[in-house]
Amino acid sequence: MKLSVYFGNEKAGSLESTDNRGVIFVYAESYLQNKNAVPLSASLPLQSEEFSQKQCMPFFSGLLPEEDSRKKIADYLHVSETSTLKLLEALGGECAGLISILPEEMESSQKTSYCFNSENYEPLEDFRLNDFIEKMNTRPLMKSDEKLRLSLAGAQEKLALANLDGKWYLPLNGAPSTHILKPTRSGSLYSLAQNEYICMKLAKNFGLPVPEVDLLNIAGKDVFVVERYDRIKKNDFIQRLHQEDFCQALGIMSTSKYQNDGGPGIADIFNTIKKNCSVPALETQKFLRYVIFNYLIGNCDSHGKNYSLLYNNRRVELAPLYDAVSTILYPGLTDKLSMKIGKHYEIQKVNNEDFSLLAESLDIKDSVLSKIFDDFEKNYTKAFEDLKADEKVSKQILDSILSVVKSRF
Repeated sequence: MKLSVYFGNEKAGSLESTDNRGVIFVYAESYLQNKNAVPLSASLPLQSEEFSQKQCMPFFSGLLPEEDSRKKIADYLHVSETSTLKLLEALGGECAGLISILPEEMESSQKTSYCFNSENYEPLEDFRLNDFIEKMNTRPLMKSDEKLRLSLAGAQEKLALANLDGKWYLPLNGAPSTHILKPTRSGSLYSLAQNEYICMKLAKNFGLPVPEVDLLNIAGKDVFVVERYDRIKKNDFIQRLHQEDFCQALGIMSTSKYQNDGGPGIADIFNTIKKNCSVPALETQKFLRYVIFNYLIGNCDSHGKNYSLLYNNRRVELAPLYDAVSTILYPGLTDKLSMKIGKHYEIQKVNNEDFSLLAESLDIKDSVLSKIFDDFEKNYTKAFEDLKADEKVSKQILDSILSVVKSRF
């Protein structure tokens, strides 16, 4: 099997399954000759030599859904969940960033910018949206509609739709979505959609860059809605921006996203930011604020795939914060951090000495981290008070998260 890999509307290379070398990726010669060509990933620098399966699979597999979501989609498509190429063939029309992956014989009609018209977007009636939400378990990624070709990385079930003037639309034929919808799984005391909505609003109140978010009730379920930061709406056009998470950037498979399993640690991400971002001092500081915020709210699932690089023209920056959830509220979930702080993975054991060790590992002064804590401590009371006026917020969940944050100072 051979697939064409497009970066925007330009063929960047080919992804191929070989008899004796496994899956390989090769940049197209025409792409390499383009003086404006950029690497698809920090882990895939421009070169004429092929990339081995070990080198290229972390990036391309990282474009696909993970864990249970991946298995459900594979079962629905009647392909093996281990067959990355077959899954990319079915779903790769609209991946995160500027990447699209198509069968070799299919010429790409992809553009970096799409007009919001009936050719690219189909109005989604309320009853159809309800139907999609209700049947996500049996019809993952709305794959029953053959006009849709999209891939959403991550373990949680989600939908990608476009929104214009408050109305929902289905993106067709690889057109970009603008929003991601994440319904709450039933059976939990604390609505995960509510939890993420509150944590993202808190992050904004703390002064962190976050996408616009909302909380809706669709088909009787709480649905967390987040605007995509890798898509820009300009008038009636939607433009794609390239992005990659830090597992992709570091050449680490999604299955190893946790540090204890060989995934990136805080220092790995910090140093990758220093190496790749346009203004390293600004972006590393932003990253440290993300790390401490996730610690404060009790987010133990903040791993390498939950931080990303965003490529905007020639500027490389840290993407806005996303997937911020207080996981510590759920007794059935681990209290073990995805990336250790100092000597400890267990969040309840982390202390001042651990943050001193973290600063040492990053080659920064303790005061850099202390100042971030001081800033958050000054602002957290107002940050929570401002949220109490939001009618969509569960006061029970808000108070529970407040107790977690208080205990960190």
